[in-house]
Amino acid sequence: MIGLFCGILPSPLHTDMQAVFLLLLLAGASKGLDSICDATRDAACYGALGGPVYLLLTSRTSGHDLRLSSRNRTVFRFRKFRTVFHDEFNTTSFLQRWQFVPDNWTLMIKINPAERRDSGTYRVEVYEESTGMRVGDHRVQLIIDAPVSDVNLSVSCSANGKRRARCSSNGDSPQYSWFLDGQRLSEADLRPDNQTLLNVTGELTCSVRNHVSSANTSAQLVVCSAAAAAACSPVFISAWLAQFIILTSLLVGGHCLHVRNKRLHTPDECEDQELELTLTSKSHIRRSTIEEVQMQ
Repeated sequence: MIGLFCGILPSPLHTDMQAVFLLLLLAGASKGLDSICDATRDAACYGALGGPVYLLLTSRTSGHDLRLSSRNRTVFRFRKFRTVFHDEFNTTSFLQRWQFVPDNWTLMIKINPAERRDSGTYRVEVYEESTGMRVGDHRVQLIIDAPVSDVNLSVSCSANGKRRARCSSNGDSPQYSWFLDGQRLSEADLRPDNQTLLNVTGELTCSVRNHVSSANTSAQLVVCSAAAAAACSPVFISAWLAQFIILTSLLVGGHCLHVRNKRLHTPDECEDQELELTLTSKSHIRRSTIEEVQMQ
């Protein structure tokens, strides 16, 4: 793919417009909208996975050629306002994500959406168009990180009446900060290893950030009583489970004994009924026989 730029000689007006354009992009990046990497000098930049990332390669294209490479492979060459991508970078999927920002005075690439494979060290070489002399050579390390998401805050009471708070999140290299009613907590109030809080009340906020984004969540703290703490302790739960198991065993055992006793009594009752039936039948037969004799 070839990108064509039409340029004219620079003027103070165009220089001012260029500065305004860059300031607007930087303002958007500072609000977390986009990530901008100033690749006009040696730098390390971070970009959000799935979001747009801007690479500013040069602030002045007039009279200069440029070569961008990564891992000793040429990504593209920019010469006389023409851009040619090379080898595996000259594919539809790559060109759909790597596009130039329309501007006659800067050379800026917009990567959207950014992927993990875009991470790496890029070399930017700038040449003077008239002489071919290299006038710029620097390297930029681009790191694509997953933004912070799914921040979860859980609070529980310990057996000694203290409160334990735990915060978790998704994202690359998260850093955690804690606030109580808007005031940042120190390590004396909240140790990073087990997040143990004193028995205080208020609004607890867990703030998580990394190089590309930030997020937070809050929970309202209530008094952590010793009774509630004991009710939630492992010892109390174990004792309650033991009592439940014993009671259940007694009920099941009693039921089994009842069923067993019922089965043991059932045959005797049947024998009694059979004996009564036999006696009744014999009495009936004897009575019938006596009546026949009398009639004769």
